[in-house]
Amino acid sequence: MGKKNIQILLILLFAASRDMSGSPVDSLERIFNNTGLPVGVRLEACDRLSFDLVNVDANRAGYYAREGLEMAEKEKRDDMTGFFYRDLGMVYAVKGMHDSAQVYYHKALQSAIDYENDDLESLLYLALGLLYSNTNRYELSAGYYEKALHLCENKGYIKRYSAVLLNIAITYLKMSNYEQAEQYFLKAKEIFLQNSSPDGLAHVYLNMGIMYVKLNRLEEARVASGECLKMFQTLNNTSGEALALMNYSRLFAADSNYQQAMEVAHKSLVLAEESGFTYVIKKALHELSNLYYKTGDYRLSEEYASKEIALIDSTEATECWLLYKNLVQIYIQQGKKEDAIHSFAIYDSLTTMVNSAQVQTIYNELEVKYETEKKELRISALETEKRMMMWLTGAGGMVLLLALSAFFFLWRWTVQKRRLADQQKQLAEQHVIRLEQEKRLIATQAVLDGETAERSRLARDLHDGLGGKLTGIRLQLQTLRSGVPLDSAGKELFAQVLALLDDSVHEMRRVSHNLMPDALSNDGLKKAVADFCRSMSPVIVFRYYGNEARFDPKLELLIYRCIHELANNALKYAGASQILIQIIQQEGSIGFTVDDDGCGFDPSTVTKGAGLKNVRSRVASYDGTLQIDSRVGEGTEINVQFNY
Repeated sequence: MGKKNIQILLILLFAASRDMSGSPVDSLERIFNNTGLPVGVRLEACDRLSFDLVNVDANRAGYYAREGLEMAEKEKRDDMTGFFYRDLGMVYAVKGMHDSAQVYYHKALQSAIDYENDDLESLLYLALGLLYSNTNRYELSAGYYEKALHLCENKGYIKRYSAVLLNIAITYLKMSNYEQAEQYFLKAKEIFLQNSSPDGLAHVYLNMGIMYVKLNRLEEARVASGECLKMFQTLNNTSGEALALMNYSRLFAADSNYQQAMEVAHKSLVLAEESGFTYVIKKALHELSNLYYKTGDYRLSEEYASKEIALIDSTEATECWLLYKNLVQIYIQQGKKEDAIHSFAIYDSLTTMVNSAQVQTIYNELEVKYETEKKELRISALETEKRMMMWLTGAGGMVLLLALSAFFFLWRWTVQKRRLADQQKQLAEQHVIRLEQEKRLIATQAVLDGETAERSRLARDLHDGLGGKLTGIRLQLQTLRSGVPLDSAGKELFAQVLALLDDSVHEMRRVSHNLMPDALSNDGLKKAVADFCRSMSPVIVFRYYGNEARFDPKLELLIYRCIHELANNALKYAGASQILIQIIQQEGSIGFTVDDDGCGFDPSTVTKGAGLKNVRSRVASYDGTLQIDSRVGEGTEINVQFNY
């Protein structure tokens, strides 16, 4: 992912033909919250809120997108649902959750086509082209870019047309096709200049600077980097300024001026952290790790690589592959054998996925090189033979050639044997690691099954045993009261005893229900979670999307327990004033999200507490995925997904 540019999402924003430059956020919020205004006005304000906030506060943007979608569905405004699906797609794209972004983009595209909204349709073609380019699916990306170009040209969307050209140029740059990339950069630059688009022009200069450094055209790289830096500073675009400084860092490194390169890279990291864009922060960390590696400071190189891996999106195979490749080299230089072996195992597992096309190209090149060298050797052998015949020294030369050939093949055989032994050792180590992981998962599943059985038994014992006895005691006390005359104090005391007994019965039923809720087995997951949220706290809002089909009872119970644990954590430890719980059921999968506005935390440093560990264990036992998006003081969003 080293060549990706999430800032191109800004191109999508300014290229939109809808006027997004009107009211500030607080004014839009007042419009949205004013229930006396027409529904269409409130929906428009909600869409603009989500759209404007996506690069500033993705969590708030997601909240308004979901609120708008719910309102549009409730008011049967199907013509507006496409805009909120698009907003949700952009939110997930900014967060690096590409699968979810893809789902919502396609829903938005279908809505745009159904309602013949050419403006929204062209924007979604561009967004999908960018999304597939960023996940290295270039064939799909090219198809959507072609649709975007055709529609923009027919409808006269000039700015968006130039944005498509820019994204195509960046795709060629990622594929190292520099000649084609430069042609498209120059086309986009010309249109941006004609239409006075400083933001688009800044991105053209930024990526041309990257390209010229790779081509070692350093003077052109300095000019382009200087232009984009001035433009981003004028636009007050902190993340763009950070990326421009990275270009300067690479220029200094190309001149072997590593001290100045590191100073500029550190400034870039500060600006990246101010911008809050995870992608830009990762780029700055990667740049510093590479610089410290080149200067021989492997400890700091490892430190910055570790910070980068804490932010990495595991669905990005190319990014993971490049990072673990660097980590293997860093660990080898420091003599950390175990860490190097572990990182190489991960790197090796990603190699086939990422490099299949590259490997094929390499083999083709080697084959051509081999055939060329073979022909040259034949010509050389013929000439040597002629000279030997002329000088009558052929026999000695032939013996020498045979000896050298034998030595060469013996050396090749020894190297191949050693390499095969190393590969077998690595495979054995990977097999041991996989067995350990399988054992841990089996043990976790057994513990969870035992916990479920014990909870069911305790619930039955409480309800059938203790509950029945408490009810019997109450009936006997009422019978006793009817036969024993009591003064007013005795009657009051008797009433207090009965009230305390009623509270005990109610508490016993609550505990029994929490241990194994009847609604889960009788009515299903939606009803059980809704009952829990209603009884837990008024600050919890619950939403369910999809049909209400039943699932494997183990999966339903697992989801219920995880939601129970996460909601309880948000209330007890995060101090949340609002918690949004969503369950999304689609064909072949089900997932849920717990989003709170509490104090937040750093996921990379949280090691204590059994709650989150229990959730991780439960999700892993069912082969699910868990993703945590949280920062100190900014709330927490936890997403869990299961395939079935």
